[in-house]
Amino acid sequence: MESTEELEEVLKALANVNRLLLIYSLASGEVEKISVTQVSKNMGITQPAASQHLKVLKNANILIAHKEGNFIYYRFNRRSMEKHQKQIDFLFTCAFAKCSQLEKASCKHSEKKEE
Repeated sequence: MESTEELEEVLKALANVNRLLLIYSLASGEVEKISVTQVSKNMGITQPAASQHLKVLKNANILIAHKEGNFIYYRFNRRSMEKHQKQIDFLFTCAFAKCSQLEKASCKHSEKKEE
Protein backbone atom coordinates (compact mmCIF):
# COMPACT_ATOMS: atom_id res chain seq x y z
CA MET A 1 0.00 0.00 0.00
CA GLU A 2 2.84 2.36 0.88
CA SER A 3 4.45 1.97 -2.55
CA THR A 4 1.10 2.64 -4.21
CA GLU A 5 0.77 5.91 -2.30
CA GLU A 6 4.33 6.86 -3.26
CA LEU A 7 3.57 6.15 -6.90
CA GLU A 8 0.42 8.26 -6.65
CA GLU A 9 2.52 11.17 -5.37
CA VAL A 10 5.01 10.75 -8.22
CA LEU A 11 2.28 10.66 -10.86
CA LYS A 12 0.60 13.72 -9.36
CA ALA A 13 3.93 15.55 -9.37
CA LEU A 14 4.40 14.72 -13.04
CA ALA A 15 0.84 15.70 -13.96
CA ASN A 16 1.78 19.32 -14.61
CA VAL A 17 3.18 20.69 -17.85
CA ASN A 18 5.70 22.99 -16.13
CA ARG A 19 7.08 20.18 -14.01
CA LEU A 20 7.29 17.89 -17.03
CA LEU A 21 9.18 20.58 -18.93
CA LEU A 22 11.50 20.97 -15.97
CA ILE A 23 12.14 17.21 -15.93
CA TYR A 24 12.76 17.21 -19.68
CA SER A 25 15.19 20.10 -19.25
CA LEU A 26 17.20 18.20 -16.65
CA ALA A 27 16.96 14.93 -18.60
CA SER A 28 18.18 16.58 -21.82
CA GLY A 29 21.69 16.52 -20.45
CA GLU A 30 22.25 20.22 -21.03
CA VAL A 31 22.43 20.81 -17.28
CA GLU A 32 23.20 18.42 -14.45
CA LYS A 33 21.61 20.54 -11.75
CA ILE A 34 19.35 23.57 -11.68
CA SER A 35 18.49 26.38 -9.28
CA VAL A 36 15.22 28.20 -8.66
CA THR A 37 16.65 31.23 -10.47
CA GLN A 38 17.56 29.15 -13.53
CA VAL A 39 14.13 27.48 -13.62
CA SER A 40 12.42 30.85 -13.33
CA LYS A 41 14.51 32.36 -16.13
CA ASN A 42 14.36 29.33 -18.45
CA MET A 43 10.61 28.82 -18.09
CA GLY A 44 9.54 32.45 -17.88
CA ILE A 45 7.80 31.99 -14.54
CA THR A 46 8.19 33.76 -11.22
CA GLN A 47 10.74 32.53 -8.70
CA PRO A 48 8.00 31.60 -6.20
CA ALA A 49 6.29 29.50 -8.91
CA ALA A 50 9.60 27.86 -9.84
CA SER A 51 10.30 27.18 -6.18
CA GLN A 52 6.89 25.57 -5.74
CA HIS A 53 7.38 23.27 -8.75
CA LEU A 54 10.80 22.21 -7.48
CA LYS A 55 9.34 21.59 -4.03
CA VAL A 56 6.64 19.29 -5.44
CA LEU A 57 9.25 17.30 -7.37
CA LYS A 58 11.48 17.14 -4.29
CA ASN A 59 8.59 15.95 -2.07
CA ALA A 60 7.88 13.20 -4.61
CA ASN A 61 11.55 12.16 -4.33
CA ILE A 62 12.14 12.85 -8.01
CA LEU A 63 14.70 15.56 -7.21
CA ILE A 64 17.10 16.13 -4.36
CA ALA A 65 18.44 19.48 -3.21
CA HIS A 66 21.91 20.45 -2.15
CA LYS A 67 23.31 23.80 -1.15
CA GLU A 68 26.32 25.34 -2.87
CA GLY A 69 27.24 28.73 -1.44
CA ASN A 70 24.12 30.88 -1.45
CA PHE A 71 22.24 28.72 -3.93
CA ILE A 72 20.26 25.51 -3.65
CA TYR A 73 20.60 23.24 -6.65
CA TYR A 74 18.29 20.41 -7.61
CA ARG A 75 19.19 17.23 -9.45
CA PHE A 76 17.63 13.82 -10.04
CA ASN A 77 17.31 11.39 -7.15
CA ARG A 78 18.56 8.35 -9.04
CA ARG A 79 17.79 5.72 -6.39
CA SER A 80 14.23 6.92 -5.97
CA MET A 81 13.67 7.23 -9.71
CA GLU A 82 14.88 3.65 -10.26
CA LYS A 83 12.31 2.49 -7.69
CA HIS A 84 9.54 4.49 -9.39
CA GLN A 85 10.56 3.18 -12.80
CA LYS A 86 10.26 -0.41 -11.57
CA GLN A 87 6.78 0.30 -10.19
CA ILE A 88 5.62 1.99 -13.41
CA ASP A 89 7.17 -0.73 -15.59
CA PHE A 90 5.42 -3.42 -13.52
CA LEU A 91 2.09 -1.60 -13.77
CA PHE A 92 2.32 -1.17 -17.53
CA THR A 93 3.65 -4.69 -18.11
CA CYS A 94 0.62 -6.11 -16.29
CA ALA A 95 -1.73 -3.80 -18.19
CA PHE A 96 -0.23 -4.73 -21.57
CA ALA A 97 -0.42 -8.42 -20.70
CA LYS A 98 -4.11 -8.02 -19.90
CA CYS A 99 -4.67 -6.11 -23.16
CA SER A 100 -3.03 -8.96 -25.07
CA GLN A 101 -5.25 -11.51 -23.34
CA LEU A 102 -8.35 -9.47 -24.15
CA GLU A 103 -7.29 -8.97 -27.77
CA LYS A 104 -6.75 -12.72 -28.23
CA ALA A 105 -10.12 -13.45 -26.66
CA SER A 106 -11.73 -10.81 -28.86
CA CYS A 107 -10.15 -12.29 -31.99
CA LYS A 108 -11.38 -15.78 -31.09
CA HIS A 109 -14.84 -14.36 -30.43
CA SER A 110 -14.82 -12.57 -33.83
CA GLU A 111 -13.70 -15.75 -35.62
CA LYS A 112 -16.62 -17.69 -34.17
CA LYS A 113 -19.07 -14.98 -35.28
CA GLU A 114 -17.77 -15.10 -38.87
CA GLU A 115 -18.36 -18.87 -39.12
